[in-house]
Amino acid sequence: MLKRFIILFFLSTPVVTHAGSESVMVSKTVAFYNDTLSLRFINNSQLFTQKWDTLPQVRFWQNVISLPADSVIINIAATREQLHSISAEEWHCQADSEKEAYRQYLRQAYNLDEHEVIYVTSGKRDFYEYKSTITSIGKAADVFVKEGVDPWYAQTILLIESPGKNKIRSSAGALGPFQLMRSVAVKYGLKITKYSDERTSLEKSAGAAARLLKKSCIPYLRDFLTTRQIPFEESQLWFRLLVMHIYHAGWGNVSCMLDQLNPQAGGVELFRKIWSSECRGFKNESQNYSQIALASIILFEKILQQDGDTVFLVQGDRKLADLKRPLSDKVREHRLLLECTEAYKNDLLDGSIPFDYFFTKMNKLQKELALIEMSNQSMHNESKSAQVIPLNNDEAVILGNQLIRKRRTEDAVRILKMNIERYPYSVAAYDSLGKAYKILGKTELAAKYFNKSEEIREGKLLID
Repeated sequence: MLKRFIILFFLSTPVVTHAGSESVMVSKTVAFYNDTLSLRFINNSQLFTQKWDTLPQVRFWQNVISLPADSVIINIAATREQLHSISAEEWHCQADSEKEAYRQYLRQAYNLDEHEVIYVTSGKRDFYEYKSTITSIGKAADVFVKEGVDPWYAQTILLIESPGKNKIRSSAGALGPFQLMRSVAVKYGLKITKYSDERTSLEKSAGAAARLLKKSCIPYLRDFLTTRQIPFEESQLWFRLLVMHIYHAGWGNVSCMLDQLNPQAGGVELFRKIWSSECRGFKNESQNYSQIALASIILFEKILQQDGDTVFLVQGDRKLADLKRPLSDKVREHRLLLECTEAYKNDLLDGSIPFDYFFTKMNKLQKELALIEMSNQSMHNESKSAQVIPLNNDEAVILGNQLIRKRRTEDAVRILKMNIERYPYSVAAYDSLGKAYKILGKTELAAKYFNKSEEIREGKLLID
C-alpha cells in the first residue's frame, strides 16, 4: 500500500507578471486516492472582500453548476431570481403551449410584468468537473508567468472553458483546455495537422492562450480605458473579468457593448449593467460568461477550503477515516456507512477515483453493512457478497446514467452489468446498458440489451 506523507502547510507566494498586475498563489497539500502532492492555486480573496459572491446572478450560477443535468431551474432572465426547480423530463414532456401557459402562471403568481422573460436553465454539474483541473492549474500558471501574463487567467479559464476535458470540441470548433479556435491557435504559435493538434496539449495551449491575452485582449482593454480616462489597475477583478469577456466574445463585440454603456468607472456596478446588455454578438451567452467565472471560482474555493490546509479529493476516504469504530449505536453507524457509499459514488463521478478503487471500497462497505443488518447472526455466503456493490437497482441505474453523461461509458458498463447480475429483470438497467454500448459503437451488444429489455417488458422473461 502506498504510504502517504501528508505535510500540512500554507504558503502565500506573490507572482508578479507585469506592471500593475500581481497574483498571489497559495500552496496546498492535495491528497489523492494513491498519492499526496503539494500544488499551487490562485488566492481569490478579492472576490469575497468586494462582495461579488453576494450578487444574485453569481449565486444563481452556483446553484446551476451544482445541479445535475436531469433538473432545471425556472428563473427570471433579468435578475436570475429562481422561481421553481423541476425535473428536466417533467419540463420537456410538455407542449410549447403548456410551457408558455406555465410561464404566464408564474408571472401572475410573482406579480411580474406580462412581458417579463422567463428562462429555463438546465443543471450543469456533469460539465463543470473542477477536481479534474487540480493538477493542471500550477503547470498552466507557470506557462502564463513565463509569458508575462497574470496566472489568474490560467486558473479561471481552466475552470470554466473545458474543465478536465482536454479533447472535447465545442460546437463552434474550439478545442482543448483553453478552448482555442483553429485560426487563433495557429496565429499564436500552435501546430495543427490532420495527425495532431497542439490545442489538446496543456502547456502548448496555455502558451497560446497567454499570448492571445498579452498581445490582444489586455492591450485592447487597456487602451479603451486609458482613452476614456477610466481609472484601473490590471489586478482588479473587474478588469480581469472584462479581459475574460474579450477572450470569449472577441473585442469587436465587447467594445460594441462598452460603447453602448459608455462607462465612467469600473467595478461591480458596471457589471450589473453588462449582465443586462446586448450588442452585436454580445448576447445572453456572453452575459453569462463572467457570472459563470465568478461562480466557478467560488465553488472551486469551497473544494480547496473545505478541509483546512489539506485538500482531500476522495471524500469517501475522508468520511471513512473519520468514522471511529466500533460504535455502540448501530443505527447511527449504519447511517454513516451509507453516507460513505454516497461519498464514494460522487468520488467516482467526479473522477477522483478509478472504478477498481471504487469497487474495492464499496465491497468493504457492503460487508460492514451486512454485518450490522444481520446483527448477531453469523455472516453467510461471504464470497457471494464480495461481488455485490451495495446499491439497489434504482441507485445503480442512476449512477450508470450519470457516468454515461460524463462520458465515463466503460465505467457505466461495469456498474450496469454487475447490477443486472443482481437484478436480472431490470428493464431500466438493460436500456441503459444498451445505450452505453451504442455510444461505444458496439452495435450488436447494444441491440442485444435493447432486445432483452423489450422481452422483459412484454413478459417473455428470457434471462440467460
